[in-house]
Amino acid sequence: MERQAFLAVLERALSAAPPLAGAHPPPPPPDVVPRVGWRPDPRPLAERFGEALRGVGARLITAAELPAALGELEVERAVLTTDRLSLPPAVERLGLERVREADAGVTEAVAACAATGTVVLAASPGEPRAVSLLPRVHVVAVERDGLVETPGDVLRDLGGRYAGGLPSALTFVTGPSRSADIGGELVMGVHGPLAVLVVLL
Repeated sequence: MERQAFLAVLERALSAAPPLAGAHPPPPPPDVVPRVGWRPDPRPLAERFGEALRGVGARLITAAELPAALGELEVERAVLTTDRLSLPPAVERLGLERVREADAGVTEAVAACAATGTVVLAASPGEPRAVSLLPRVHVVAVERDGLVETPGDVLRDLGGRYAGGLPSALTFVTGPSRSADIGGELVMGVHGPLAVLVVLL
């Protein structure tokens, strides 16, 4: 086939194709997210969230407990993407460009799920995913009013939260990184942090 004929075929095919999806597609309508029949639990969301975090190997702490927790984990350098938490003087604050050198990444969740101990992170230029994945410790701030029952509740609220389109990545994190895909042997910290500290604000 001659070059011009080949290009004409491509042009016709591309002109008939639907337009590419935008960089930030719209969220799903709330009614398409299935509802799971969780057993009702009358305890406060914060109490259940803390229990679920312990069950997945993460820790719920207060802002006042953060310096001691970082000391226990021998954190010397950290990257922060939120001004909701501050580092103790003994911990050096690094810029985003040095995230590979950090012992800890400090982020802020957009929501958290009490039933599963899950924190939900939204990627943005100011909060890249690397901050929660590369350092061996992930510290995440969670607003008390951001607590919901289940991951489905987060998904059903996406339209209200992101009416202008979804972020480039919305990550649901449940505890430290763990994998057992090689020989069925559980290994911690392979695809992310070894420790997760959640600070409820």
